[in-house]
Amino acid sequence: MGKRTLVSSWRQYEKLSQSFFNKPDQQEEIIKKLDTLTEKINGNNIGNALFTLFVKPFIGKCKLVDFSNEFSDGIPNWQTKFDEDAFKISIHPLSIFNFIVVLKNIDVPDKTINFIGCRNSSLLTEISKLPSTYILFLMVLQRVAFLLQIAHLEKRGGIIEVAEDESYHTLLWAFKELEAFAKKTYGTNIRAHYGISWYEAEWITGK
Repeated sequence: MGKRTLVSSWRQYEKLSQSFFNKPDQQEEIIKKLDTLTEKINGNNIGNALFTLFVKPFIGKCKLVDFSNEFSDGIPNWQTKFDEDAFKISIHPLSIFNFIVVLKNIDVPDKTINFIGCRNSSLLTEISKLPSTYILFLMVLQRVAFLLQIAHLEKRGGIIEVAEDESYHTLLWAFKELEAFAKKTYGTNIRAHYGISWYEAEWITGK
């Protein structure tokens, strides 16, 4: 077996996750395999690649990125989370692949009735065109955006106000950082390559 890398590890996660969703009668066995894989990947510090590329340049207080297969009450509703005591970001691969399934089935509400919902859903629909590795990168970058509080605005008197739909703003920031990374690292324009049509100027207001 060749040396374990981030890409090869993610492919293993993807294969097991697909089996998990497609074979309900085998889920308990697959969870055990995910546990074993996660232990091996964390033992090999595979998350260090994500830390170096996407976290270290922005978040000084974070010291580690690892993977989690937490499954006490089913698939958790988070894809990434930050542990303030351990100074680490944890990634839940199965939750990310579940999120990808959700992305493929999003209903976009009427823009004139629900502008905020339409804007967020429209961005997610475009994001769904990305391969799973890029969505992994995107989820890590979005966690960085949350930690940077990019949607927090300071008002008079030092009052902090969070912009409406923080999830949208952090995802948009993450997408722009991903664009820059793909262009610099692979020479790829991800909008052109994956047919992503997204123009922020069209979504500044609900008008």
